[in-house]
Amino acid sequence: MEKKILIIDDEDIVLKSCIRILRNDTYKIDTAYSGEEGLARIDQEKYDLVITDLMMPGMSGMDVLRSVKDRKLDLTVVIFTGYATAETAREALKMGAFDYIPKPFTPEEFRDVVQNAIKSGEGSEATMLDLMAIVSHELKSPVAVVHTTAQTLAKGYFGNLEPKQKEILETIIRNCQYLEDIIRSYIDLSKMELDDIEAFNQKVNLVDDVIQNVLDIPEYSSNMKNMKILTDFRSRPVIQGDPNLLQIVVTNLVNNAIKYGRENTSIKISVYEQDGNALFSIYNEGVGISKDDIETKLFSKFGRLRQKGTEGVKGSGLGLYICKKIIEKHSGKLWAESVVGQYVNFFFTLPMR
Repeated sequence: MEKKILIIDDEDIVLKSCIRILRNDTYKIDTAYSGEEGLARIDQEKYDLVITDLMMPGMSGMDVLRSVKDRKLDLTVVIFTGYATAETAREALKMGAFDYIPKPFTPEEFRDVVQNAIKSGEGSEATMLDLMAIVSHELKSPVAVVHTTAQTLAKGYFGNLEPKQKEILETIIRNCQYLEDIIRSYIDLSKMELDDIEAFNQKVNLVDDVIQNVLDIPEYSSNMKNMKILTDFRSRPVIQGDPNLLQIVVTNLVNNAIKYGRENTSIKISVYEQDGNALFSIYNEGVGISKDDIETKLFSKFGRLRQKGTEGVKGSGLGLYICKKIIEKHSGKLWAESVVGQYVNFFFTLPMR
């Protein structure tokens, strides 16, 4: 069946190039010279794929994306632009873009993105998640080796370092942490077919089967920030759920407490019972999070906060979104309380068995 594609760009040469690249494929291609014209065509026709430039006079590609999202259209969108930055790419993905390709692009690059985008609209999301998980698993070990080696060097086990050498190693370590965050998030996403999971009937001791398994990971107990993890297990509640998914939640929360916490302070983890629920809390001192960010961005997909004091810290923007989904699938609730410049405290509740 012939697939219909709409290409929006204010440059005639770009539109003609795109048509020429795809001319031997079985696509029906329409073009528009502005965001306004593109949306008018979307109102009149059903497209399998829309490709739009980011920077255009009048309505931008982001505006087109927002309109598609606001109208809740079942439509795959790809963005290309000559103004490629990490922030614009992230913003496009947050707004629902399938992919992002910078100009100039080769015919092969453009054709591959189009083919992948068309396949994504044919219900291949699960296959894509499986592929992401496989790739992530393959990357996990080599990145961990680089991370560990860089940390060993930074600690001076192989000799004293010059200030510039230490600065370079710290950059390597930060980027390894960022890559590990993304890898873990994609692996977690591949496990997120939660509606099909039958393991929610398991009897789970929240402390022994979930939390302690995370705290036994050496990188947390001997972290680079010298942050002690203190525990207060007033209860060992038994809940019903999936221990592997709940470990994803606790791992993300502990990882964030270290990543955004203040050096040489303590992370406090508590578990107790309240109103028939198991209540978990994790507290750390640090830059904190504003009330507005907690309410609007913190748990959103690809949500990234811009906070003074965390400029060098990177993340995928998926961790807390995944945590929230897992807790909600367990009929629980996840939230945060914070005072900017002082602390942040994350909580989740789960109904007890």
